Amino acid sequence: MKRFAALATMSLALGLPASLMASDAPSGAPAGLLDPSKDKPGLAVGDAAPRLTLKDGSGNTVALGDLYAKGPVVVTFYRGGWCPFCTKALKDWNGKAPEFEKAGATLVFITAETAESAKETGEKNAANLRIVSDADGSAAKAFRVAFAMPPGDQEKYKGYGVDLSRKNASGRWELPAPGTFVVDKSGVVTFASADWDYKKRVDPAEVMEAVKKAAAR
Repeated sequence: MKRFAALATMSLALGLPASLMASDAPSGAPAGLLDPSKDKPGLAVGDAAPRLTLKDGSGNTVALGDLYAKGPVVVTFYRGGWCPFCTKALKDWNGKAPEFEKAGATLVFITAETAESAKETGEKNAANLRIVSDADGSAAKAFRVAFAMPPGDQEKYKGYGVDLSRKNASGRWELPAPGTFVVDKSGVVTFASADWDYKKRVDPAEVMEAVKKAAAR
């Protein structure tokens, strides 16, 4: 796992307070959402990967099940273009996208933001990546990375210009834990990495090793 501690300075420069760099955990989770105070995020290796249909910023349909059948698929969840840790990670992945393509892998990045925002984020930070909008939060819930932000933290975020009721396609204050999963041709998760601490992001090099193993199956 790779820590992005150096991004603390970047967060402050972009108007995000130090308090936003702490994991926020609700006291109780509604149905379909996890409670970060007690639940471990993410599907486990060996689980069947969800076969969902999503749309990218241009309105194109992205059927995960169809992608699985073509070879290893790397599914990554990120919070949104407003999060500097996310945009830093996207830029890193963007630079390595050709390597993954050469290895026969398909990269899919999923965000709770609107399709328009997802497209804008991609154009700014990740021109080589396929970014799709989790319009109703079903993908985050199916991959077991979804949680609801408690009201107190909602007000803090609003105070710093981050209003998820406007940025998220669902209009709800729900976010995914940053997570990355490798899915093989049979639709089974062969690698899983997810953490409630959004400063922690998996190293693409580690994912590449998992992709190679999945491709060799």
